[in-house]
Amino acid sequence: MAENLRTIKKDINFLTEELLFDCCMFMELNPGKNQAEAMELINQAISLRDELLSRVNSIREKPAKPHFKQLRAEMVEKANGLFEKISELAKQ
Repeated sequence: MAENLRTIKKDINFLTEELLFDCCMFMELNPGKNQAEAMELINQAISLRDELLSRVNSIREKPAKPHFKQLRAEMVEKANGLFEKISELAKQ
């Protein structure tokens, strides 16, 4: 997969949208159940998005691809952690 600025920004936005969608669906399907925790996960997802986009925009070194690769790995790791937290909320 080509690592460039456009694709990594799209991937960051896509993962954030999926996290937000899952949290909203949890809240819709489970009214009154762990709403505060779901809102906290939404805030974490938004913070993660802002942090990752800020880091992507601040890369000025050439070549940038190794930085993108490292950022992508961190993005996937943190997003997986948030998805696991959403799953744990649904199990409670």
